[in-house]
Amino acid sequence: MNTTALHLEKLSRRFNDHWALNPVSLDIPAGAFTSILGPSGCGKTTLLMLLAGIDRPSGGKIILNNQDITHLPCEKRHVGVVFQSYALFPNLTVSENILYGLHARQWDEKQRQDRLDELLELVQLRALTDAYPAELSGGQQQRVAIARALAPRPQLLLLDEPLSALDAWSRSAIGQELRMIQRKTGITTVMVTHDRTEALSLSDYLIVMRPGYVEQSGTPEAIYDNPQTEFVATFIGGMNILHMQNINNGLTTGIRYSDVALNAPTEDVLKRPHTFVGKVESLEFMGDKFRVGILLNDFSTHITADIVRTQMPSIAMGELLCVTFAQKYWCQW
Repeated sequence: MNTTALHLEKLSRRFNDHWALNPVSLDIPAGAFTSILGPSGCGKTTLLMLLAGIDRPSGGKIILNNQDITHLPCEKRHVGVVFQSYALFPNLTVSENILYGLHARQWDEKQRQDRLDELLELVQLRALTDAYPAELSGGQQQRVAIARALAPRPQLLLLDEPLSALDAWSRSAIGQELRMIQRKTGITTVMVTHDRTEALSLSDYLIVMRPGYVEQSGTPEAIYDNPQTEFVATFIGGMNILHMQNINNGLTTGIRYSDVALNAPTEDVLKRPHTFVGKVESLEFMGDKFRVGILLNDFSTHITADIVRTQMPSIAMGELLCVTFAQKYWCQW
C-alpha cells in the first residue's frame, strides 16, 4: 500500500439541486482491497459508477495508474465491474459467461482457452464449466461474475455490494473466498458495502461516507481506533458517547462497547481512575458475547458494555457494578 493506483481529485456528482457526491479528493492504494462503507443513500454507489464510467462526474478528475480516465468510455478504462445482481447471462454456460468479455478483444482461440483455464482454476469452478447460472448457488454465481470481470485483465476491479444477495450463513465464508481471489491476483479492488463487519474484516483500506461526503479514509484499524468524527465512531462499531465533567473535562468522548470494563464494586476497584457505579438495566445474549446495559449513578448516563462470553461474570438484572473507562481507549473530538 505504498503506491497509489487510483487518485481522485475534487471528484463530484450533482443531480439538479442535489449533491450526490460533494467534491472529494483521495488516493486508493495499489493492490489493496478497499471498501466504501456508508448508510443507504450516502453516495457510495454513485462514486463506484463514476469510477466505472457508467455515470459522468459534474467535476473533478479520476486518475488510474497515472492515466486520466475521467472522460473515457467504460470499454476503454481497463476496469472490471461485478454488479450486485451478478448480471450473468442465463442462456450461457459458466465458460461462456467468463469468456464473454474477451470476444470483442484481440484474443485468439488458444489465448481465450488458456485464460479460461486459468480463471476456472482461480475461482475453483472447473467441475461446473458447462453449468448454467440457474444451476449454481449464489456463491458460485458470484465467482463466475468475478471471473468474467477479471478475464480481460483489468487494472481495477469494482464490486457493487457483492455479498448482499447471499444469506447470512454464507456471507462470511464467501467473503473470505473473494478476499483470497483478490490476494492471488493482486488486482486493485474497490467494493461498496453497507455492512461494517464485512468492510472491517475484508479490507486493507476503508473509505467511510455519510450522505454526499467522504467522512474519513484509512486502514480499518486506524478508523476503528481513531475515528475523526462522532458519525464515524458510531457507524463503524458500537460506541458509547460520553458527556461527563469528570471524563475529559466534559468534552465529547467515545469508548467502544468492548472497551468498557465491568467489575464487582469492591474497595480496590472503586479506587481505579475513571470508575463509576451503575445498575444493570439489560442483559442480551449475543452468542459469543453478552451485551450489558447499565445506568450510572448520575441517573442520566446510559452505558453499553460487550463482555466476551467466557469472561462474563455472574451478573443479574438490577445488580450494582463498577464501570471503568480506561483512558487509553478514549476517542476524543
